[in-house]
Amino acid sequence: MVHDAGHDTLGSDAEVAAGEPASERPARRSLTEPLVAAGAAAASVVLVGAVYPRYPELFPSCPSRTVFGVWCPLCGGTSSASALATGRLSDAVRFNAFVPVLVILTAWSWLAWVGREVQRDWLPAVPRWLWTAVGVLWLSYGLLRNVPIEPFASLKP
Repeated sequence: MVHDAGHDTLGSDAEVAAGEPASERPARRSLTEPLVAAGAAAASVVLVGAVYPRYPELFPSCPSRTVFGVWCPLCGGTSSASALATGRLSDAVRFNAFVPVLVILTAWSWLAWVGREVQRDWLPAVPRWLWTAVGVLWLSYGLLRNVPIEPFASLKP
């Protein structure tokens, strides 16, 4: 009988050493990517919160508003993010009602991601249907804020 090391019936050295097959042990995962993403988000919050109120000219204006004269779904987003960064929730909603919603969904997604990385079930992933529903509502909001009659006219930033 010829013994082939690649087809060892006793299992690999790692399996024998750990006392269980490698396929049943949870893989170690790194938190590097979620932490880098959190760092980039934190830097963005600091930048928008500290710089935008003093130097709004450093941030680009909306091409949709500049070229076509219409409010897009993103219009008021930077002002809304700046208001959120400085703790002014009502102003954030007034500038763009969907930025706080997107911040909440993004935080939920990040926590679910970290939970998966550390093999905990803190939160399930944000359901795809919810992202789709928010996207449809956000696009509708972008269209409706250009209708020149109330209550839609008050949706402008």
